[in-house]
Amino acid sequence: MRKLRGKIDSRKIKDATSSVVESIQAAPKMVRNSAVSLADGLLATKQGLLASNLSNDLNGLLQGMVRGPATIYDKAMDATYNATGIGGGSHRLFDDGHTIGGAIEAVRNASPDDTVIQEAMGFVQGIFRDMTTAKGLPLANWDKPTYDHVAGFLESQFHIPKDWFYDLNSYDAAELLGGVTGVVATALCWSRADTERFSHLVGGMGVSAVVSANPLLLVVTVVALAKAFHQARQSGDYADFADGVFKGGIGSGSTLVVVSQVGVLGGPAGVALLVGLSTGVLVNMATRNVSVVQIGQFMAERAKDAAAEVKKLADCRFGGAAQTEGGRAGS
Repeated sequence: MRKLRGKIDSRKIKDATSSVVESIQAAPKMVRNSAVSLADGLLATKQGLLASNLSNDLNGLLQGMVRGPATIYDKAMDATYNATGIGGGSHRLFDDGHTIGGAIEAVRNASPDDTVIQEAMGFVQGIFRDMTTAKGLPLANWDKPTYDHVAGFLESQFHIPKDWFYDLNSYDAAELLGGVTGVVATALCWSRADTERFSHLVGGMGVSAVVSANPLLLVVTVVALAKAFHQARQSGDYADFADGVFKGGIGSGSTLVVVSQVGVLGGPAGVALLVGLSTGVLVNMATRNVSVVQIGQFMAERAKDAAAEVKKLADCRFGGAAQTEGGRAGS
């Protein structure tokens, strides 16, 4: 009995020890998964915040860091506009001095007596100063008649506002931050096998990019969308792909709506930031275990059943009426 009891006790101790060791080994993975899940929610929420009116507050805050009188380099970047007045308030799309290459060329020709360090500092200050304004910086220069024709065509045929089209061709500091964050988030999620989680990121970025007309984030979103779809095709997880995209869009969309409502009510930026962040995280948590595809399938089945019942009732009603009329005619 003692030997048997000793064996049993030893076995229990061994099993308990193994359970403790497994728990310790699994703890870092659980913590990492929880941290990754929280980070995904925060990244999706942040994209919504940067696409909201809070982006103007961010740009204003950054602009305060470089506010000051125009330098010779600022004037060199605006030289074409100052000489011709081309484009008015939207002149940065047309004056060749506000793209990265055009600004470098303008700064180099601003003065024959400055140093390379002065030119570099003038370039950075000028670019950053213009990037924090409402008009931002252009991705590339347009020929003005061509731009006017394209913008007018899109507005008349597809009801795309000219302001949205301008935003699509330019970027500001908040949009640059959104694009960089999108690149980082995509890189962190790139090698994961979880189709729904990656698609969730794509959905959030897509809504934010379209609403804010952020060209940098749109490029990142298109690349990430292609990756998510390819991943879904390889694994066959099309339902997870659809679920993730929809949930990500709902998360960013909810953040945008809440922040805009706080702005309408006259709430300060700090309140809008707090409410928007909280809403985004809560929505992401609430939709985590919800399958949009399953809900859609359930609703489609109920609609099909309802249509079948209506058809059956109609057949009974009109069929019975036809038989009655036939009986009367026979009599």
